[in-house]
Amino acid sequence: MAYQAKLKGGQTIVLENQGDQTTIGISGDGQRQSSGVTTGVWTIAPTLFQTESGAVVEIHTGDGSVYFQIENGQLHSLNEIPSLEEARYIELDEVADGMGQSEIKPMTPMQPMKPLKPM
Repeated sequence: MAYQAKLKGGQTIVLENQGDQTTIGISGDGQRQSSGVTTGVWTIAPTLFQTESGAVVEIHTGDGSVYFQIENGQLHSLNEIPSLEEARYIELDEVADGMGQSEIKPMTPMQPMKPLKPM
């Protein structure tokens, strides 16, 4: 299962579940950050809320809900349910699995240097 949504400020968040691992990817301003967290298997799709300072993600698992906060492009695990009174619910779009994986491609190998001409 994988989902994505646009946050205010132009950032895109991608949430993906593979087994008991959840990958949360945040991209925007040409930068991309991805974190893998052991949450357990999702029972339903995650819930995303836009807050004044960023966003809150609620992951629903068989052991209850797990919360993450996104502020300034940084991901923080929360130990308790955050206050969501001022938060706005954001619809998540289902996307193909693998969207949360890093898009970094391997570098091409360097070419050997040509021998120096004698002086």
